[in-house]
Amino acid sequence: MANEQLTPKSLRYFIQLSQTLNYTQTAQNLGISQPALTQQIKKLEKQFGAPLFYSVGKKIYLSEAGNALQTAATQINDILNNAADQIQQFTQPQRGHIALGILSSAETSVFERFVATYLGQHDDVTIDLSLLNRREIWERLENNQIDLAVMYLPDENIKNWHLYRSETITADELRLIYPTDQDLGDEVAVQDVPQRRWVSYPREFYINSRLTELFRNELIDSPDVVVTMMMPDQIFRIAARRGYYSALPESFLSMHHDPRLKTASFSPRQVLDLSFVYRREKIAIPRIHTFMQEWHRYLQERDYQSRLQLGDAD
Repeated sequence: MANEQLTPKSLRYFIQLSQTLNYTQTAQNLGISQPALTQQIKKLEKQFGAPLFYSVGKKIYLSEAGNALQTAATQINDILNNAADQIQQFTQPQRGHIALGILSSAETSVFERFVATYLGQHDDVTIDLSLLNRREIWERLENNQIDLAVMYLPDENIKNWHLYRSETITADELRLIYPTDQDLGDEVAVQDVPQRRWVSYPREFYINSRLTELFRNELIDSPDVVVTMMMPDQIFRIAARRGYYSALPESFLSMHHDPRLKTASFSPRQVLDLSFVYRREKIAIPRIHTFMQEWHRYLQERDYQSRLQLGDAD
């Protein structure tokens, strides 16, 4: 039977590919060659006697059989991950691995310094810190592939809040950045925001979605985006060099300055809550509980905004 030959490796490869629908990206994420990934998928298709993917032009999609396997594989993966977590609660309460996913548009410096401090005190724990877009964060939370997420709220993509808990880290603000030769002031009404020459995040990223919603609510077309980039420092640099407009979180802008750019609040103000989000059962795992306890102590000693301003001097 096919399920007798379904190995953890092939399961992991299939789940990754079913999420990205991109062989190149999946191979890079897994740290393997694309031919090796293709060979593994072909073995699975031979085992099940049906194609799991089909292509239209350069894009691939899940077949009917692929959709069925994705549902089953995700359930199996959840069961295995939950079992591993439960076993480690008893056998290795303070040892193991913590997977931390951070929204790529967030400023990461405080988290990086905390992780370095934490690892200095807990050499029996390993941590994987990944920068992810919103879709990747939710896929990995739902598939139990990350323990803790750092992301902005509110997020309309959250459908099953009863499965999750959130803890606010700090209040942030989405601010307009614009060339210094423009006299826009410290606060700009949405209808007065320049529409041309924008650099922004890709469509599926959180900040892009917030901007789209902002303009839509004011019955205004979204700005003319001439280039998209995935990281805030990339957006900031090209905006400065080319005189483009954009919008970035205040937490990032407080750490990055350029005489060619000014910043302003939108009117109405766009408030973002930077938050930890995790599955409710995760906090019962001792190493996760300890991690969060020490994070709280870390911020009690010096709050998030103070640590952000101190930078490497912290």
